[in-house]
Amino acid sequence: MEIVIPRATENHRSTPLNFETQGEYEGIPFRYSVNPVRSNSFIKRRWTDFTAYFKTIKYLIKTKRDSDIVMAMGINLDTMIACKIFCMLFNCKFVWEKNELPFVFTEKNAAVKIYHIIFEKYVLKIFDGIISISDSLHSYFKDKAGDKTMLLIIPILTDTSVFVPTRNNSGEIVYAGRLNQFKDGIFDLLNAYQMFSKNNPGRKLVLMGDINLSSNKDEINKYIEANGLQDKIEITGYVSREAMIERMNNAAVLVLAKPSNLQAEHCVPTKIAEYLSTGKPVLTTYSGSIPQFLTNEKDSYLTEPDNPVKLAEALDNIFNDYHKAEIVGIKGRQLAQDQFEYTRQGDKVLLFFSDLLQTA
Repeated sequence: MEIVIPRATENHRSTPLNFETQGEYEGIPFRYSVNPVRSNSFIKRRWTDFTAYFKTIKYLIKTKRDSDIVMAMGINLDTMIACKIFCMLFNCKFVWEKNELPFVFTEKNAAVKIYHIIFEKYVLKIFDGIISISDSLHSYFKDKAGDKTMLLIIPILTDTSVFVPTRNNSGEIVYAGRLNQFKDGIFDLLNAYQMFSKNNPGRKLVLMGDINLSSNKDEINKYIEANGLQDKIEITGYVSREAMIERMNNAAVLVLAKPSNLQAEHCVPTKIAEYLSTGKPVLTTYSGSIPQFLTNEKDSYLTEPDNPVKLAEALDNIFNDYHKAEIVGIKGRQLAQDQFEYTRQGDKVLLFFSDLLQTA
């Protein structure tokens, strides 16, 4: 197995995580078709994206003719078509892994709507298998994919072993993510914290993420300044994986104010699995498929989406009976180990691949 990455992934506006075009990460070999760090030049970025397409296909044809399965994640249409042609030529199966509803983040103009129709009617039928993250996304693909397309649901995954439970408690309310309203309800969290902090001085809100990459950067900064929260909220910027895990392990509560929208309806936030893995209390919302896995005041705390008042009340409840919250956190980690541990789900994927290879 090898991970082939057809385009640059490291943003030039933030601290790059990787400079190597090929190597190995945790025992898995990887290869980039181009320089991993995107150029700060618009023209160079377009040229790199264009050439990466051909370099990826050339590499596949030259070295991967003995492949049994090509699994794609987040690729564009031209790469999809090229991969399908490759699979037909060399008799291998084409699988797509998708954890978001297609086109949920794209602008809904006339051209996109037409493309969306074509994609649903024709493109989704080119896959031999599709792996999705939720029941609702599974239903979407079942209705749109080909009759012979095999489908599998694999929920959010985590490696609980990297999160070592500790009784250390910084007292902080911690969020980790993109600082985005549409996906993570960042303004619902800010509004809730503003109400909560009036009666709970000294409880810092930590936003772990690079605000320079947030589409809501200016609005977030204005909100914090307008409400005098500069000394109460810390925006960390980019932090290493190790530093992020340590901050989460030592938090008082981990929070995600997931809103109710089309994106939330068809996904399960992967950060929830990592939150739960810490063994600390987790507060999130009844959005999408989240309540399918989590139970309020048993393994997590759940509240209404799009409702900062209820979110603030939930924070009050957690800190007013923190002993109970600690028990909920421990049960949350048990849930992550039972339901979301990647080693448990790996067998399902292997069986899926085995069944797929036996189909005509």
